[in-house]
Amino acid sequence: MLSALLSQATGTILWFCLLLYCAGCNQSPANGTKLESQLFERVDVLGSRGSALGQFTKPRSVAVDGEDNVYVIDMTGRVQKFSPRGEFLLSWRMPETDLGKPKGMCTDTNGNIVLVEPHYQRVNHFARDGTLVEQWGRPASQGGEFVLPRAVAINSRGEAFVSEYTTVDRVQGFSAKGRKQFVSFGRAGDGNGEFNRPEGVAIGPGETVYVADSCNHRIQVFTRDGKWLRTHGRPGRGAGELSYPYDIRVDSEGRQFVCEFGNSRIQVFDAKDKPVEVIGGPGIRPGEFNNPWSIALDSQGNLYVADSGNHRVQKLVRQR
Repeated sequence: MLSALLSQATGTILWFCLLLYCAGCNQSPANGTKLESQLFERVDVLGSRGSALGQFTKPRSVAVDGEDNVYVIDMTGRVQKFSPRGEFLLSWRMPETDLGKPKGMCTDTNGNIVLVEPHYQRVNHFARDGTLVEQWGRPASQGGEFVLPRAVAINSRGEAFVSEYTTVDRVQGFSAKGRKQFVSFGRAGDGNGEFNRPEGVAIGPGETVYVADSCNHRIQVFTRDGKWLRTHGRPGRGAGELSYPYDIRVDSEGRQFVCEFGNSRIQVFDAKDKPVEVIGGPGIRPGEFNNPWSIALDSQGNLYVADSGNHRVQKLVRQR
């Protein structure tokens, strides 16, 4: 009798654990929270704090592929892939994380997921199933290209623009074939064309290059060949002011979406750098943020935010 009861109890426990595991693997976002915005109608929340599949530990970067699947890298060195509806699809881990964790993502013209490893000072291209298909870059101290790279953006030609900081504050451009440097611009400072910890990089209309000049609390815009065009933003919390912008994305109309780590919000600017609206602010409710690190736009104009301090990704759903 006792043996039978123990067997039944063990079976019940195993079944309960299986249910918990499956729940972690197949988390769906909390949908439908209305958002007060000119551009977005609601916010969906993807994930929660934890180590199970579909959960995050300080997500650092996000990217979206050509089918609008979203990829997230967190502080554990794990990449997770989700469908446009927020359903978990697959995951893979970076092979090396002892020196530091990855940060900085985008997609290339072949549909691969591009991921920067700052402390290994290299750039990786992964197929959508997580297979490594290209890896390039070496530490400048060893005759290579990089000093703590932070972000990468790929233009329509397949050229890669990578931001760096510490002993250098610059952006380098590399060719699509051979990854040869064809431009390098910027140096430490607060003048036009100078940087203080450049973070996010984005490609705008006409192959312009937008740089989130984080510790100068501003956005700078350059031509493809590194010519400075203009600067906007200054320190502060008001409209048009910025606090540690960590990432930027630009849509086909030239509208700029800026992820502010310091102000815990998203700020939108038009193509002429005029502030359009501020979304969010510090907090834990849907539509609020805690030191967001990264953003990504999908083909429908929806905006994904790596809400790092809240251990989740938020999807701002575009008005239709």
